[in-house]
Amino acid sequence: MRIGIDIGGTKIVAGIVDNSGKVTARKKIFVGRHKGYPIVRNAIVQLVRDVLSENTMRPGSLEGIGVASAGQIDTEFKKILFSPNLGWHNVPLRDDIEAALKVHAFVDNDVNAATYGEWRFGAARGADNVLGVFIGTGIGGGIIIHGKVYRGSYNAGAEIGHLTLNPFGYPCNCGNTGCFEAYCGGRYIVERVKKHIKNGYRGKLWGLIHGDIAAINAGHVESGAALGDELCETIWTEVLEYLGAGLASMANLLNPEIIVLGGGVVYGTRHLIEDVKPILKKRAMAASLKNTKLVKAKLREDAAIIGAAFVEP
Repeated sequence: MRIGIDIGGTKIVAGIVDNSGKVTARKKIFVGRHKGYPIVRNAIVQLVRDVLSENTMRPGSLEGIGVASAGQIDTEFKKILFSPNLGWHNVPLRDDIEAALKVHAFVDNDVNAATYGEWRFGAARGADNVLGVFIGTGIGGGIIIHGKVYRGSYNAGAEIGHLTLNPFGYPCNCGNTGCFEAYCGGRYIVERVKKHIKNGYRGKLWGLIHGDIAAINAGHVESGAALGDELCETIWTEVLEYLGAGLASMANLLNPEIIVLGGGVVYGTRHLIEDVKPILKKRAMAASLKNTKLVKAKLREDAAIIGAAFVEP
């Protein structure tokens, strides 16, 4: 048995994973980024102890502990060099976990882990070359080439959310303009809608959210577009066009067998994958897209947990 840990901006989930890739038990805690690294690190260690104790297991019975975290990881898979969601810089998470629990640990980027999980046990199982695109608050990417995670020269590859799709486009939190994430990331979509509502726009969207601006998500925008809401139609058309363009660019570069789409925006919408397919087909070169499948992630929220438990350098 192994443990996979998925560190999010506000929640941390630990799961016990068997060798078939099944999560046999999981436990979740909520820890805000303002708590700081030492407090969050201690909470992670205690979370592992708790999930083991609740399942009558000891740390010594584990094959290993894998940690999936947003951000950039060092080349030895020990430190989180920078995680903007958590506000961490150069934190030695692997060494700290190993010292506390006396179990071999491994730290990886969360979308690398999620893509690996989908390749080994999920929607991309058996494929040789895979592109993972996970669209949540922002956009993260993972690449599998010949069954291995592609990491780049210094373990900082696959930052597809920050591909520039329009150099004169929307500002991104990374400091650039026109990033893939700035057009298709959930936070950015919602921010554009909220801006219009705060300026007095209502339309059919107002009824969908029952007047609660804080409740808006990408699913509401898709539904509003289907109902003929003018604002939603404009914004959702733009999202689909840029998503299709971004995927086409990556298909032209990588020529993958499978493109796996996951993340909260994908799970929270009804027709995104089917609606983006014709745009992808129109914009990608035919040979680059030949026999490529575009599929929804199968493991959903467990993808990063399962992938972290098994992923290797």
